[in-house]
Amino acid sequence: MKVIGAGLPKTGTTSLGAALKVLGYSVHDHEEHLVFNLENYLKLIYEGADASLLKKMYGDVDAVVDTPSCFFWRELMQQFPDSKVVLGVRDSPEKWYDSVLSHCQYMQAANWWDNNKWYSPLVMLLSPTVRAFNRLYNFISVKAVIVNVWSAPKVTSPRAPLGMNPLILKNHYHDYNDAVKQGVPADRLLVFNVKEGWGPLCQFLGQPVPDCPFPRENQAKGDGAVPVVDQMNKIDLVKNIRYEIAMNVGYIAIGVGVLGLGIRLLAPRVTLLKESLPWIN
Repeated sequence: MKVIGAGLPKTGTTSLGAALKVLGYSVHDHEEHLVFNLENYLKLIYEGADASLLKKMYGDVDAVVDTPSCFFWRELMQQFPDSKVVLGVRDSPEKWYDSVLSHCQYMQAANWWDNNKWYSPLVMLLSPTVRAFNRLYNFISVKAVIVNVWSAPKVTSPRAPLGMNPLILKNHYHDYNDAVKQGVPADRLLVFNVKEGWGPLCQFLGQPVPDCPFPRENQAKGDGAVPVVDQMNKIDLVKNIRYEIAMNVGYIAIGVGVLGLGIRLLAPRVTLLKESLPWIN
């Protein structure tokens, strides 16, 4: 592990990951965290697994960005003492809040397996993967204070259509960034806005500046679509949800069918028994 991306979600994490790949680093972004280490993160979060597990998870990876790895920046620094930390930031807390709000709005609309749908309890029951996702995203929501979508003091205005509390979120953005700045030695930390381009990043990492534009990934489209959300819905792990649901619905259908057949086969015997033994009634 050479580079730890400690920036909160929506601070250019996808662009930073793409830039690191151009520089020759192997990178795990949010998608790779889910595909390769979903169960390991649940062990770290809920089962008290030792932080040394992170070394096994990322021993062959050069860099990590985005959630949930960004919330383990302290532990990752300890496990990889030669690594450097890049703290992604936005122009202002307001810009970050707007991006988070847009992302959450689109995610709730686009993710058919999201836990805010009327059929979500059924999907949770039928899919172990969705149950694992929800356990992880509950942690991410609390750490990123996106949990305020549901539980913070509500704000009813065009600026907070999901009930998000702008003040709490913006304060959290400041507090989180301050914690990273105070917790990482200055010689191991780069506070980085992707708008700055290759210069600061390459100087910090001791890499030559590539002869290509700095990547600008996951920018919301004109219709509000967020590319990384659409991409998430195409990964095999999410596709597996459909398979799990179909298989479990099939098992339930078979079970109901067998039960129905059993009732039909037993009904005449029960009738005959009643007729031969009137005292049963």
